[in-house]
Amino acid sequence: MFSYLIDSAGALQGPVEFPVIPGLGDSLPSNAIQLAKPLSAPPTGFAWALVGSKPKQIIDRRGSVFSTVDGSEQQHLDLGELPAGLTTTPRPSPAHHWQSGEWVADIGRVYEVKVSEVNKACAVAITKGFWSSALGEPHQYTSEFSDQLNLTGMILRGIDGPYVSRDEQGMRDFRLHTVAQLRQVGDDLTGYKLKMLQQANRLKQQLDEALAAGDLASLQAMTWVDPQ
Repeated sequence: MFSYLIDSAGALQGPVEFPVIPGLGDSLPSNAIQLAKPLSAPPTGFAWALVGSKPKQIIDRRGSVFSTVDGSEQQHLDLGELPAGLTTTPRPSPAHHWQSGEWVADIGRVYEVKVSEVNKACAVAITKGFWSSALGEPHQYTSEFSDQLNLTGMILRGIDGPYVSRDEQGMRDFRLHTVAQLRQVGDDLTGYKLKMLQQANRLKQQLDEALAAGDLASLQAMTWVDPQ
């Protein structure tokens, strides 16, 4: 005989061997059965379960599934077909909605998501730092919002002073800048920001054109690329 455990969902697990108790035989737990023949391995997506008193292959969708309302991931614990509102297919993006048994891209929503991605990428590019040769050799300056305020404050003071930068070897230090050099750093920052903003504007114009043409593929393919 071949022994199988019945798990909490009703699926048969095994075959398994149980210890033999002298004088009593196999010690079969209450959630186990014995079959005369071993069960073959079920196909992917199926499991053996008792239907009535006989083993039968049942659809098995246990594990990670996704809400067709908002795409959120859930854990499904039962055998059988998935209930309405769940799918095994993850939502490709927030711009997709469930329609007629599949995720469908909403071109208007794709456009909104892509515009948001461009805006965020532009902000990241602006604040990741820039290079200036105000000191004669190229130096890298930080450009987080607080850094921009600090630089503006130094320029408005109108006097020479130390300002932090990294040289081409990566050495970070407060280096003495003249008023003219500070202004040059400020001008280089302004030019760098303008370059990033113009790139964002170009990409958003392309998104506008793709939306007007109903070109979903071009919308989905659009990604931020730093301007040269």
